[in-house]
Amino acid sequence: MQSSISVVLLIVLFAGVVELCGNVNTATPAAAENKTEGGRKRRHVYNVDEIQVELHTTLTSASDVEFSKIENVVGPAYEQLVAGAKRHVQTDVNGITVMKYTLINADCGEAQLFARAIKDTTSFVTGATVTCNNQVSNM
Repeated sequence: MQSSISVVLLIVLFAGVVELCGNVNTATPAAAENKTEGGRKRRHVYNVDEIQVELHTTLTSASDVEFSKIENVVGPAYEQLVAGAKRHVQTDVNGITVMKYTLINADCGEAQLFARAIKDTTSFVTGATVTCNNQVSNM
């Protein structure tokens, strides 16, 4: 009697493992469809070729010194993200300087966290805009 119970339990266990293995999605993350329930697209995109991060400042001019200040404040957490980034400065018609990063082959979510960290920890940055995969996020 005990051996038949053990055999039944072993068969049930084996059937459960087979069932679990049969339901595993074997698609690669790049090939998996990037949608949520209801068909809406997710905002989080991996490895986008170019991501624009615009930092709205209180400055009337900016140079490499200000970029260095930002990178020192956010520290090594984003060091790899900004390693290959292009840096630009643009002054609008009101004389306000916008500091821009063009991030290459980066993650949208990480770029948003980077922009928020800068805004939260740098006194001369008043806001940030991240453009990733034709979607704009304002902070």
